Amino acid sequence: MRPILVIGGAGTFGARVVRLLAPRDDCQILIGGRDPARAATLLNELGGKARFQPFDRVKDVAAQLGVIQPWLVIDAAGPFQSDDARPYAVPRACIAHGIHYIDLADNRRFVADIGALNDAARDAHVTIISGASSVPALSMAVVAELARELDAIDTVDIALSASNRATAGPNVTQAILSYVGRPITFLKSGTWRQGHGWQDLVRKSFAVVGRTGIRNRWVGLCEVPDLDLLPRRYPTLANVTFRAGAELAVQNLALWLLSFAVRWRFMRSLSALGPFLTRLQRVFGQLGTDRSAMSVSVIGRDNAGTARQAIWTLIAEDGHGPWVPSFAAAIAARKLLQGDMPVGAFPASDVLQLADFTDLLQRFHLFTETQYGALPAPLYAQVMGAAFAAVPPEVQAMHSHPASTQVVGRGSVSRDNHPLARLVGYLFRFPPAQLDIPVAVTFDIRPGTEIWRRDFGGHRFGSRLSSRIKDGRPILTETFWPFTFDFHLGGASDGLDMHIRGWRLLGVPLPRSLAPVVRAQERVADGRFTFDVEIALPWGPLVVRYRGFLLCRKHGSNAPDI
Repeated sequence: MRPILVIGGAGTFGARVVRLLAPRDDCQILIGGRDPARAATLLNELGGKARFQPFDRVKDVAAQLGVIQPWLVIDAAGPFQSDDARPYAVPRACIAHGIHYIDLADNRRFVADIGALNDAARDAHVTIISGASSVPALSMAVVAELARELDAIDTVDIALSASNRATAGPNVTQAILSYVGRPITFLKSGTWRQGHGWQDLVRKSFAVVGRTGIRNRWVGLCEVPDLDLLPRRYPTLANVTFRAGAELAVQNLALWLLSFAVRWRFMRSLSALGPFLTRLQRVFGQLGTDRSAMSVSVIGRDNAGTARQAIWTLIAEDGHGPWVPSFAAAIAARKLLQGDMPVGAFPASDVLQLADFTDLLQRFHLFTETQYGALPAPLYAQVMGAAFAAVPPEVQAMHSHPASTQVVGRGSVSRDNHPLARLVGYLFRFPPAQLDIPVAVTFDIRPGTEIWRRDFGGHRFGSRLSSRIKDGRPILTETFWPFTFDFHLGGASDGLDMHIRGWRLLGVPLPRSLAPVVRAQERVADGRFTFDVEIALPWGPLVVRYRGFLLCRKHGSNAPDI
């Protein structure tokens, strides 16, 4: 039988990996650790299917592996943080001794950069797999399955919510604290943006048919490998978001508050609080429920060009949620034992599919559901109705983004020197007069609303667009707070025009005679979308005129080398 050393085999997730593999007849499980007493209960439970193996990763890893000579090492302990002095000490030692390796890492850099060991692993004829856990192995397997129904995907949104009764070990706590409040880069609207760990909190609900839903749990930004691996695999992606959270609101809000101490540089990290928070979690572990959840949402277009959304949801009952992070490692080990793995070094997401998880998902109290559906028509299409189909395809495309995105181009700005026109331009933050400057427009697509953020040569201004019914027909509304303007959209084969129909201040109608004069046109020239917007005071002075062209950016083309 082939010996498999599970480092941290008596820990939160390692013990579950051991339980999944121990019944096999083609391997011998070695529970690696420093404390045999900690493994005693597990060894008694398995009844001879495993044995304890002294192992201390703080000491010379290569020397210990040389003595033990396992066929496979599964590292379920870590730490996997990228600021470790020797982040790949264990897999490098495995390569040196011709030992296969799998880990449960979810550290972004550790997993995304594991390919640096690929040549050495191939030369040694061994398999090195990183990230065999809920993320990125299961999460990206779900994305791949959902993407099968779509011709191209624009957005991936992943959320995890852990049961409060799921005991997290000290290494898990340290992994979370390592990025709380720290900068996190992620893809949004086709560009790389910066957020901060455990901030941008939102409420998330999870639903599976036949199960009681989980409602309104807080989740915040997390640093995970998916943020790099997904844009690498899907170059059309414009948005990738990963959030996670604890069950109890007080836990999430407390970490959110503490995150500002790191963000504002009062502390380098919250890692020093790890032991205290681990003890605190054990004290309050019986509060809340034993229900965990995960969701993966993908937005894209099918081969007919229709914008669609696919959502996969998992709800874990009866405390079975902590089993999920152990599945990928057990599956990868099984495939290795069967000779069904290539040699080399790669993330687990490169070699595992959702079908590989089916049997294990069905063995536990884990309930999943996948929903597919068409997204509502774009805002302009809702307002214009059948007339939207008459405008040129380039104009339709500019107003049909299924998810938040950014387009770029070039333009020019004209302004009048009239004092009142200059004052109005200043209040609305319109850009100064400039010629042939770079232009970027970010469309933040939300249900029933679009937020446009315009950038003319570094001068930014934005507005919120939505619709309402006026005189029995839908009209477009654009808000430059505190003013809101109503527009009629007219479309024809040569393009689209906007005509002002009214305006309001904080919802109070204002006289049409005092409304600004707005002339806005969208046309196509040389195959490019062009715009020409002119805003003037009622008696003539020009407030601003901006015109130019926009091109859709190829999302993912600006992704960093990873």
